[in-house]
Amino acid sequence: MVGIFQDCHFMKNLMRIYAIMLKHYGYLIAGLFFMVGYAIFSGASVTMAIPFFDYVFPQVEGEIIYSTLPEFFSALQEITTTFIQSESLVGIINIDNLRPLFDQYGTVMEQTDSMLLLKIVAGLVFLIILIKNIFFFFNRFMFANLNGKAIYDIRNRIFKNYLRQSLRFYTLHRVGDSLVRMVNDVEIVSKLFITSMFNAIRDVLLVLVFMRIAIYLNLRLFLISLVILPLTAFLMATLGKKIKKYARRIQAQFSDIYSRVEEVLSNMKIVKAFGREDDQYNLFQKINKQFFRFWRKSEIYTSFNVPISEINGTVTGIIILLIGGGEVLSGTSNFTFGEFTAFLFAIFSMMHPIKTIAKTYTDLKKALVSLDRISEVMFNEPDLLEAVDAVQKEEFEDKIEYDRVSFQYEPGKEVIRDVSLTINKGETVAIVGSSGSGKTTLANLLLRLYDVTSGEIRIDGVPIHKIRLKDLRNFFGIVTQESLIFTDTVANNIRFGTLKPVSLKEIEEAARIAYADEFIANLPQKYEEILHAKGTILSGGQKQRLCVARAIVGNPPILVFDEATSSLDTEAEKKVQAAIEQATKRRTVLIIAHRLSTVLASDKIIVLDNGQIVGMGTHGELIDKCPRYKVLYDLQFNV
Repeated sequence: MVGIFQDCHFMKNLMRIYAIMLKHYGYLIAGLFFMVGYAIFSGASVTMAIPFFDYVFPQVEGEIIYSTLPEFFSALQEITTTFIQSESLVGIINIDNLRPLFDQYGTVMEQTDSMLLLKIVAGLVFLIILIKNIFFFFNRFMFANLNGKAIYDIRNRIFKNYLRQSLRFYTLHRVGDSLVRMVNDVEIVSKLFITSMFNAIRDVLLVLVFMRIAIYLNLRLFLISLVILPLTAFLMATLGKKIKKYARRIQAQFSDIYSRVEEVLSNMKIVKAFGREDDQYNLFQKINKQFFRFWRKSEIYTSFNVPISEINGTVTGIIILLIGGGEVLSGTSNFTFGEFTAFLFAIFSMMHPIKTIAKTYTDLKKALVSLDRISEVMFNEPDLLEAVDAVQKEEFEDKIEYDRVSFQYEPGKEVIRDVSLTINKGETVAIVGSSGSGKTTLANLLLRLYDVTSGEIRIDGVPIHKIRLKDLRNFFGIVTQESLIFTDTVANNIRFGTLKPVSLKEIEEAARIAYADEFIANLPQKYEEILHAKGTILSGGQKQRLCVARAIVGNPPILVFDEATSSLDTEAEKKVQAAIEQATKRRTVLIIAHRLSTVLASDKIIVLDNGQIVGMGTHGELIDKCPRYKVLYDLQFNV
């Protein structure tokens, strides 16, 4: 039952991938056309052994009637025309009905000058091989385009779905694993379920064409050559199960490697500061060694492919040579030397595509793991969706309300419990408390980066889950504790803060308000200076002022400052605090702070402790009435 379920699950995911690929059906149809042509002309090239060995080289005594090219082709044309006129379309298509026609062709070749026939057959061989390879080239060209377009679409879709996920998704998935899925797993799926799959279809067509030729030439000998096929199929199926098992382990270990490297390189300053290079190397070595062990076992099982196919081909060839060759040498059958040679060519021409099909089978077992991994992301519906009946809301008019809001990241572990508060338009409200008390979570719920577990948050009386996500996010400008800079120009880093089109003049005004213009003016390219993700050419305070400019460039009605100055030194903090004070004029402001010195002048201070509000009021009111606030104040001001 489990196996049936897994097969259905696999087919569902595979059909989804092929549905994406079929958007480019033009390349698919053209590729299939050239594939069929290639298979047909491959078969035709094998049959040219018959005239070579039966009519060109044997010294047949008889009258030479055809000694020129026009005479030869005229005779063939007459025979062909007569046959077509005497047969129906079905009869012409059926290869078994063509025996009389081929016998007449043979008679004409017996009566043709040997040297002329040699030139004709050689020319036909060249022409057939040329056409076959033209079909092969265009077959590869069309499927290369199909594969490339499919990879392009799949990666776009995966990245788009990553962007749609809530922050909850990223707390459960490592960055390294996401990179492996998007790069390595997509490459494996596209290579094996698209490129290799169609190559396998081409090889199946070749096998069918060569098989049909072999059956036509000698059915009994063909059936004898199949005696070891069941054993080969059983061995390949057993290998496939082993290979799939280790492929799953390899991909999981590969994700561990990516994640470890990404984590260490991103935190290299800490690694070096504490002299942990050797420890990190030893940890990586263990992960890499485990990866090697899984990879080696997978390669060992995969390596049995070729020997099994090779032995199969050798045994089959020996059987054919002994039995078929005996028939030709004894002269007891109508099996001619040319037909025997063509039969051998057909059988041995089947061997390579059969080996390729076997290899594709084992590779597909590996690819099943990658197919599951990318399907988990590509077709995973985000847990945070826009309501079907979401309303458009472009203005913030009155107030924000938290109504009995609770939230938990994991079942049974509430981070916010029964929080109710109101933030009126134009107010500056601060949320304070010790680390882990739920301050940042309250802000994340307001921006709907997570959905509340219970209760409701409203803006102007409208529940935020009923507001279009883009409209909701446009209400806010946010500055986080970490100064996040993108690899782009200064102007584009500031422009990133709004979906509205903004001019350079508006960017410069935002920078001026954030006091960022003073250091931007000293950059070589000013607003066109390229910054890197780590922002190495800027100090911490400069990066944070740039983030303030980004938060206000779209003129949002609500600003959120999440520990915006907590990681800065005193001098940088003063400059950023001045930028914040300038930026917050005539706006509604939510300040999340650990340092009470930055929020003493707030209109309202909310004190959180273990996810609950334990105090609310001005600084003066809280000093007198809220013991928890008094403790926090005394700790910071040494009273």
